[in-house]
Amino acid sequence: MNGRLAVLGIGPEGEDLYRHILRMPGLTLAAHVSRLGWTDYEAEHALEQLRARRLVRVSDLSELVADHPRAALERVVSAEEARLATRRQDLARVRDAIDQFAADHRMGQEDISTAQPSRERVDRAVLVAVHEHLMASTVGTVRRAVRTVPARSIDDLPTVRQQLAGGREQRALYPPDAVDADSSWLTDWAEAGEQQRVTAHLPSEFICFGDDVALGSTEWGRQDGDYVVLRDPMVVGAFIELFDRLWSTAAPLDEAPGGSDGLLDLMRQGLKDESIARVMGVSLRTVRRRIAVLMDEHDVDTRFQLALRLAARGHLRDE
Repeated sequence: MNGRLAVLGIGPEGEDLYRHILRMPGLTLAAHVSRLGWTDYEAEHALEQLRARRLVRVSDLSELVADHPRAALERVVSAEEARLATRRQDLARVRDAIDQFAADHRMGQEDISTAQPSRERVDRAVLVAVHEHLMASTVGTVRRAVRTVPARSIDDLPTVRQQLAGGREQRALYPPDAVDADSSWLTDWAEAGEQQRVTAHLPSEFICFGDDVALGSTEWGRQDGDYVVLRDPMVVGAFIELFDRLWSTAAPLDEAPGGSDGLLDLMRQGLKDESIARVMGVSLRTVRRRIAVLMDEHDVDTRFQLALRLAARGHLRDE
């Protein structure tokens, strides 16, 4: 039963003392202290809480007296309920005024002749919470350009995991060094439902949530600073356009590219032989053997010469 009076601002000691006084009326505070085994400070603090709510009073003889709890507590509860009712009315009036404040804001925005894109700076310490909020408050395809490797774990973002499991599309571009010997975090994202591609051309780190909002670094190309939320439609559209262009030429990670075309795609993205072998699911020796065969076929001595020869003959597509 202990703790029932906490809502009235009366702690466990205050409640214990109140029940003790109800059972043993007419005792002084010192007598209660002796029976409860408290210090004088604990008892005085508890008594102060009870007197503040007028549940206990001190008689002329220094005795602690309590009225019948039905009457005393009914009075306190009724006063609290009246206060809450008034509070609800005050909050309702504030809610009714929200539309008017919103109209004032729109009017102010319309009066700004040199309007700037809506920007909300995000401290790196709250980046995860902002990511979760934007995921929950938007719809449509999520586009992630990730330069930080290893990337944040999917386990840190339960809302993202839930939405991917529910069928929301998420595409992610990663740099070549994401495909390394310890890329279990990359596999976790893929298993959660993320579509993944690798590209050597990631100018900056950002995320687009549908067509509504983008989250990017405050300084283009920087990975260790704060972030900014961008809601201006033109700015968000530019980020989406950039991502889609990069995506169209990136090498997929969700399947093992086969044959010389797949090998060339991965080479074009700047992957090292070891990374290419992991993506294609073949041995490092196989990768190097295939590259050597291509160099022999096109009569070149270096990979750079191979790339030039294939580009000149139209083997490297520009999508």
